[in-house]
Amino acid sequence: MAAIKNLVLLIKFKDTLNINYASIALFIGLLPLLYLNNIPNITTHVFVILFSIALLLLSIVNIYVKFFIFMAMSLLWGSWHASELLNYINKFSRGIYNTHVTVITVPIEYKEHQKIKVRIDSLDGVDIFPALYAYWYPAKKSDIKICAGQRWQFQSKLYPVHSLLNEGGFDSQRHYIAQRILGRLKNSNENLIDSSCSWRQKIIDYYLTHINQQVNRGVIYALMFGERGLLEPQQSQWLQKTGVSHLIAISGLHIGIAYFVGFYFARLIQFFFAYKYIYLGFAISIGLLIAIIYSWLSGLSIPAIRAIFALSLAIYLRKQPFYCFPWQWAILSMGLILLFDPLAILSDSFWLSSIAVLAILYWGSTIQLNRSIYIDWRLKWIKLLHLQFGLLLLLIPIQLIIFNGFNPAGLLANLWLVPLISCLIIPLLLLIFLLPFDYLQSLLFEFIDMVLSMSLSPLPFLAQFWLKGEFISPWLVAISGLLPIIYIFGWYRSYYNLIACFLCLAIGIYPQPEAKGWRLTMLDVGHGLAIIIQQGRQALIYDTGKSWQGGDVALSHIIPFLNSHRLEPIGIILSHDHLDHTGGVVSLRHHYPGISLRSNFGNREHLPCHRGTKWRWKDLIFTVVWPVNGKKLSHNNDSCVIQVTDGYNKILLTGDIEKRGERELVALDKMALTSNIIQVPHHGSNTSSTELFLRNVMPNLALVSAARYSQWQIPSPKVRDRYQKANIDWLNTSQQGQITLWFNREKIVKSSYRVEIQPRWFHQWFGEIAIPE
Repeated sequence: MAAIKNLVLLIKFKDTLNINYASIALFIGLLPLLYLNNIPNITTHVFVILFSIALLLLSIVNIYVKFFIFMAMSLLWGSWHASELLNYINKFSRGIYNTHVTVITVPIEYKEHQKIKVRIDSLDGVDIFPALYAYWYPAKKSDIKICAGQRWQFQSKLYPVHSLLNEGGFDSQRHYIAQRILGRLKNSNENLIDSSCSWRQKIIDYYLTHINQQVNRGVIYALMFGERGLLEPQQSQWLQKTGVSHLIAISGLHIGIAYFVGFYFARLIQFFFAYKYIYLGFAISIGLLIAIIYSWLSGLSIPAIRAIFALSLAIYLRKQPFYCFPWQWAILSMGLILLFDPLAILSDSFWLSSIAVLAILYWGSTIQLNRSIYIDWRLKWIKLLHLQFGLLLLLIPIQLIIFNGFNPAGLLANLWLVPLISCLIIPLLLLIFLLPFDYLQSLLFEFIDMVLSMSLSPLPFLAQFWLKGEFISPWLVAISGLLPIIYIFGWYRSYYNLIACFLCLAIGIYPQPEAKGWRLTMLDVGHGLAIIIQQGRQALIYDTGKSWQGGDVALSHIIPFLNSHRLEPIGIILSHDHLDHTGGVVSLRHHYPGISLRSNFGNREHLPCHRGTKWRWKDLIFTVVWPVNGKKLSHNNDSCVIQVTDGYNKILLTGDIEKRGERELVALDKMALTSNIIQVPHHGSNTSSTELFLRNVMPNLALVSAARYSQWQIPSPKVRDRYQKANIDWLNTSQQGQITLWFNREKIVKSSYRVEIQPRWFHQWFGEIAIPE
């Protein structure tokens, strides 16, 4: 009994870890998930044992040890979630399973080939929890109209999540993992179990008739239902480049507005209640109910769920017999969100919303206005300007990290759009749901559309003030991030602390000496080709990848890569006139108007690219070895084949040349083809890379640009074997991601995105390797 009493006394020891420190420890403990190369395979049994031991230790040691134990428990908790997700991906991709799913996507209109997001409910009869998701492309010949809420049964195999990975580009693979999306389902049998559509789908279908008649239908649809399917690509780009895209993504601001609309609506109703029935709890309950309904209408998106969670916590804390500071609520909200969803630490939206809330609290508490401004309602606009300026300044670092730029004119855009959408547009959209007649709804939709047209009209002009990260001083970024930290911890009170901070800052951002030599980077662009040759701060581009409706490789990968390395492209070489090689030309010429073009298309505006053409660029010599003459119609065998040399190494860029072209090229001058590095012709197709060609080139390294899930199933295993038998090292962008070679005389350093540049657990090649690598 004495031993038990002593244990109880230890548990009640005064060094308790309060909930604020616990939330901070949870957050810090999960940070390694952003940087770990591998996640240990933690089974449920091992997790329970280790967690139990940690809980026991947590109850008997002092506060400092408790803090580190709680951090370790947090890392264990996050690792278990990540490990479970990876286990599902690997398991599901290795066999065919009887799969039950529920449709999540709300199709706007039925199309023959569409991408549908589904929630996986069970695999072979075993229920899935927590929820996991995947994408599904319905059979083209199916006559069944897909709608949200339908339940289907498949015989499925998973194509694991896989994305293009390049420096500066959007990390979609991390985004999918954070959203718990496993990949794409390949189904051999599809049966509709329950054809009934969800109530949300029915409500959307009802209002789409009115929405589609409006000029700003994309914005209205996004604000009402959290769906961006109607947004035009150009409009979406304007919203992002002016810093107001957060206003059309239903999250904390919108949920808060919905709560206050419901709250004050309930208070208005209470004017007609008897005195004894008037109490604050009724209005709070109605406000929370309206916020939850609005979140449901948005499809219960993850940002909306987080906002409901934080709102509920704020309401709960407000009713407690103690005062909770706003910063404590913010930290506790972040901690509880991460407790229930540890993988949220990988999400850009989590970081943006969390840092924005903390920035508002910090700015409001440290840089305060005169008290009279808060009292006089006529001076409220000054308070808004003060807040928006603080957000603009404090969010510069996170915007540069995520978007590689920011727009100072975003201050003006937010200054009128935030109050307009908050105080007018969203309340009116919520009112539409209460109006009983189509005529009244149509009038209100037209009024909202008119207001939006006037409000959004300046955005194309303001978008021109977007500043790329390459033009922003690292000092400005570092100081804007360091000053709040100095103030919070009180380091400004000591000269020694201030000097130490700025010394660390100077060391951290001191410009590194420019590396000697030059670089060649093959970007990961899927089925296509884009190669960047870099000398100093200038770059030459060989092919520009593919394009699609609303975008291209240049916008998604080439330009972000150039920006991340602060490179200025001076020229583009187009190997031949196929869309998977020329798709990004228009975007590149728009961003860099003075850039030169070289091709063999016979275009008078282009520099020539046929045999006999030779030029020097700094330390590199470019020699065109094929085709013999320029062509008006340039196909695979007319590819502009170029040998690049620095006097120590030779690289052969081959485009999509095929067997006939290879034979003619060897017959023409086989001695000139010898190169130690080759870009594998035609993405590794069996139409190219003949043994004759390889014998004469004699490379020791081959670079291939290919897609993992290519409909042409390339690179061909036969071609891969051909290179392997010739003892030629093989690097594939679908396997490695971006591939960079650094040349310094005879020295060559190889690095790839998945292995050396960003070797993270969420960047792995998931599942089996179907194509020999």
